[in-house]
Amino acid sequence: IDHSVVESFEGEGRACITARVYPTIAIDDMAQLYVFNNGTASVEITKLSAWSMKKAKIN
Repeated sequence: IDHSVVESFEGEGRACITARVYPTIAIDDMAQLYVFNNGTASVEITKLSAWSMKKAKIN
């Protein structure tokens, strides 16, 4: 999450979904994740990784 883009990888990276979002600041216990499925089958999240990114260097 870089404050505007979220990428989701499925099937060991075989599928990727990228979405532009505009979240509010999420720090510690204020961070939340909502997952939805437009299909009919249930989805189970078995692994979730998130990390902070450094600020972009602009020359």
